[in-house]
Amino acid sequence: MVGVAAAFHVSLLGLSALLTTWLAVVGWRNRGRPGATPFTGMMAVASVWSAGYAAALLTPADQYGLRLFFEQLQWFGIVLAPVFVLLFFAEYTGFEELQRPAVVAGLCIVPVVTLVLVWTSQYHPLIWRDWSFRVVDGVNVATQQQGPWYRINLLYTYLLLGGSVSLLLYTVRRSEQSFSAASAVLIVGIGTPTVANLLSVLGYAIYEGLDMTPYAFSITGLAFAIAVFEHDLFERPPSILQLGRTSALGTLNDPVLITDRDGTIVTDNQVARDVLSVPSTPETDRGSGLVGVTIEALLPERPQPGGEPALITVDDRQFEVSASPVEDGRGRSVGTAYLLHDVTERERRLAELERRQDELERQRTELRELDAINQSIRSVLTSIVRAQSRPELLDGVTNRLATTPWYVHPTIRDESVPETTVEATDGGRMRATVPIDFASVGYGALVVESDREEAFDDHELTVLEELCASVGMALHAIETRETLLSDSLVALTYQVPAEGSPLARVSDAHDCTLTVEGTVPVEDSGLLCYVDVEDCDDLEAVADTFADADEVERVRQVPNRGTVEVRLRGPSALGVVTARGARLGEATAHDGRLTFVAETATGNAVRELTEALDDVVGPVSLQSKRERPPAAEDEGRTAPIEELTDRQREAVVAAHNAGYFDWPRESTAEEIADAMEIASSTFHSHLRKSLSKVVSAHVNRNGDAPDD
Repeated sequence: MVGVAAAFHVSLLGLSALLTTWLAVVGWRNRGRPGATPFTGMMAVASVWSAGYAAALLTPADQYGLRLFFEQLQWFGIVLAPVFVLLFFAEYTGFEELQRPAVVAGLCIVPVVTLVLVWTSQYHPLIWRDWSFRVVDGVNVATQQQGPWYRINLLYTYLLLGGSVSLLLYTVRRSEQSFSAASAVLIVGIGTPTVANLLSVLGYAIYEGLDMTPYAFSITGLAFAIAVFEHDLFERPPSILQLGRTSALGTLNDPVLITDRDGTIVTDNQVARDVLSVPSTPETDRGSGLVGVTIEALLPERPQPGGEPALITVDDRQFEVSASPVEDGRGRSVGTAYLLHDVTERERRLAELERRQDELERQRTELRELDAINQSIRSVLTSIVRAQSRPELLDGVTNRLATTPWYVHPTIRDESVPETTVEATDGGRMRATVPIDFASVGYGALVVESDREEAFDDHELTVLEELCASVGMALHAIETRETLLSDSLVALTYQVPAEGSPLARVSDAHDCTLTVEGTVPVEDSGLLCYVDVEDCDDLEAVADTFADADEVERVRQVPNRGTVEVRLRGPSALGVVTARGARLGEATAHDGRLTFVAETATGNAVRELTEALDDVVGPVSLQSKRERPPAAEDEGRTAPIEELTDRQREAVVAAHNAGYFDWPRESTAEEIADAMEIASSTFHSHLRKSLSKVVSAHVNRNGDAPDD
């Protein structure tokens, strides 16, 4: 017969089981509502816990196995109730992240392990190291010594319950006042069994070993019944607010960021994640978007809440950022909402208009300045045309440049430079150094300085380089004219070793003598040479050896002659002589040495010619230097030649040396034009004009002579 005390225990536990079972049925009937499904599970396991504990208390003391069974049975409620509580509050408050299958599976790991250990507890001390049963007031109470895993599960249970209450309190803080009463009832329903369990664990129960938690479920049942029927627990959950905000954020086409008072992002929308680059943080690495990132990391420049919008740039897009304070029901600021409106197209149009206006103004200013510089350059070109000597030419260039407002201290250095350079001087000026070249022969460098901050841009440097090219061409013309018209000439005999000339190497390879009969300058500082081969019958082998030389671009045998047409690429010793305005005399290669004579005017710098040869082909040997007057026949021979242009003279020389005037012709016009890299029609034009001038000069001179 059950005593009064035992009946009291059974009545309380039965009430708890009935209330929680009834609420489980109510939850199941509302399972389509937010939170109803985990609520059903929570009430069901609470019923199992209460019913199992009641059966355990009523089990006779001598039935140890049955008492252990009921003790183990109630652990289904002990380990699963906290999980269902957390899932209920997660769904009830709208935190969908905690409802993912992977999260739920993770939450169940400790409960599953605990159940396995409970049902195998007789084989290990992880749950209970020891226990005993004793009857007190007619109920069979278990006294247990807790094992290590018992404490782990207990800590895990309190963590889940604490997290559940935190979710509710967090939602209450952000919710309207109408949710507060229901939330308070829920806290009472969860808090009462939690406190009862904590008191039982600490030893403050009515009897030693008595678990007061199942008794407290009666209060839980009453509280939850009030929440369901008085406060529409399943009709107006806080998840409406949470999910509504999420839905509203998701439908916006502009990025939205909401931060707490510390500036940490608490929510965002997909547009914000797509637009803003996400820095690497533990939160973002877990795929939580921008949540947890500080607003300073994303928007270093941003407006104050309620202030004027700010314009920021993210990657290549521009946004107008407005900030609004987020307030709770009492008007207290709890965070800030940032809205980023894409104004890229608007700003692009405005920037394009400004850019066009600035570009037009810059072009107008640049054109005015370039026009003024061009006018100054034209005045310099006038002095170039009128100059009759090198000093007059160089002085005229520097003096004219010095009178312009654009340049300071213009000078011409004797040392050549490989390319144009621009640098800042110690005095804060800009300095440009421009090479003066002609046909790869350096004549020095023009150095000009300017006080202008934007001096020597690409356009201005192009004009200066064109000026220096004209100066180099004029210096070459002066040297050539001085050589042709000089009253006396200096004949310089140079010798170049095999390393500096392919002609020298070929003569050594075939033990032959090579004589240069004519040269024609071609593009890219190249030189077309017509070479007679003596003391060698295998002309084809000589041509092949020439073709293997790095300095040789192309070789052709002139038919029916012991002559090869050799095109040298880049600067060469013979090319330097003609480029410096000197006259190339006899040029012969024999025994691995090239010997040639360069005739230049007496006043021309012999040292400069020698240095130019050294720079191009390496060390050369000046064998002799002698002065001689021009040959008497030179005057009559050169008079009509002087009337020819450079290209006309080159066409005549190439045609003569290639056997074009022989009969039958040794080379066609097309072959010669190809060697000179000009069109056949251009070659014919140069040749006809030059022949016309030479014949006219001869006819006119002979026509004026008295008849014999």
